Amino acid sequence: LVVNPQTGYLDQLVVATQAQGQGVAGFLLAEARRLSPTRLELHVNQDNARAIAFYRKSGFEVTGEDVNPRSGAPIFLMRWEPA
Repeated sequence: LVVNPQTGYLDQLVVATQAQGQGVAGFLLAEARRLSPTRLELHVNQDNARAIAFYRKSGFEVTGEDVNPRSGAPIFLMRWEPA
């Protein structure tokens, strides 16, 4: 987990393949929200359906589109703010 508490940017949330589907991502996201309780933003590859579904289920919304400057892949900007 890599999050910048000043900006709310969630740079990385990674779960080992063998631990996926066991709630680890939810635990890490809860920690990210603890570190940045007013908002979180992230970029996710548009072809990463599993991650997009997880973030949407967790209250994130797509707020923009862009292209990854390194890979050229299309990406979404997603944001979460508490209700």
